[in-house]
Amino acid sequence: MKRFLVGTVVVFLFLGALGTASFVSQLSVVEAALQPIDPFIAQLIDQVQESQLRDHICQLQSADGGEACNAQGSRWACDGPAIDRAVEYTRQYLEKLGLQTKLDPYSLSCRTGLSYNVEAVLPGTDPESPEIILITAHLDSVAQGVRSSRVAPGADDNASGSAGVLEAARVLSQYKFKRSIYFVLFTGEEQGLVGSRAYAGRLKREGAQILGVFNMDMIGYDSDDNGVFEIQAPDEDSFQLAQLLITTTNHYGLALAPEVPDQAPPWSDHASFARQGYPAVLLIEDTELGETEDFNPYYHTTADTLEAINLAYARRIVQAIVGTVAQLAEPVQ
Repeated sequence: MKRFLVGTVVVFLFLGALGTASFVSQLSVVEAALQPIDPFIAQLIDQVQESQLRDHICQLQSADGGEACNAQGSRWACDGPAIDRAVEYTRQYLEKLGLQTKLDPYSLSCRTGLSYNVEAVLPGTDPESPEIILITAHLDSVAQGVRSSRVAPGADDNASGSAGVLEAARVLSQYKFKRSIYFVLFTGEEQGLVGSRAYAGRLKREGAQILGVFNMDMIGYDSDDNGVFEIQAPDEDSFQLAQLLITTTNHYGLALAPEVPDQAPPWSDHASFARQGYPAVLLIEDTELGETEDFNPYYHTTADTLEAINLAYARRIVQAIVGTVAQLAEPVQ
């Protein structure tokens, strides 16, 4: 069973630095219905583009040096050259946006030498506000039955989520916000969340104050075009983030049907942050956890390519994240 929150329009007031669990206050449904659309947030949401998502997915699924948008590439984290090409593509793109970009090193047992996550930061303008918000996805791919994953295009899993991070960065980096926004792409996810576990552990040791982590993993498959997607929230603090996403989705008319399952298995990188006590949610297409299922049948195969991606659906999910994060980060207009 799922907790159905679709159709409930709830608006939250952002009250500043009140900790990870109490930064929002819920209004009554009647009062919420009277709240006007924020034209600035609506403008941000509208800037998310399908064409940008498509271009990134094409780059990530294609073989190095091959014809544009072929499906012969791989981002297997145990193959150094394959994953490093993807890491460098995303790092360069984020750097060109003017973000503070760096490679975050960690060790992966199946690979000689170091592996890297990609981190890009849009610094907040308020020196009194140390809180940060993360938009994340895993960059690596895998295909079962292909020895060493020599061909693993991974368009949905997870070029779609990675493209979402890059597109959110493109839109949000044009503006200023009181709180810092981190755009992070993890590797080693398919080997057991290795990259995100190292990264989340480092932030915890450094005492990072994280308001929320919004992790996209497989946001491109919607064969019945009904807009259903899941927001998996492993604890009550994370459930507040899910409510914020649903509020934004409904309030800005994004034609999606978000659902929050009762279960939130530790299947993706958000779980690394939840283990450290940070609020974190996973945005994913309709899985078997609910009453319906519309999950990508090409998952972890060489047929996971752009042809099966519903770009309009992916765009709306990225729009929901952009709108939600912008409100949490507090725009400086």
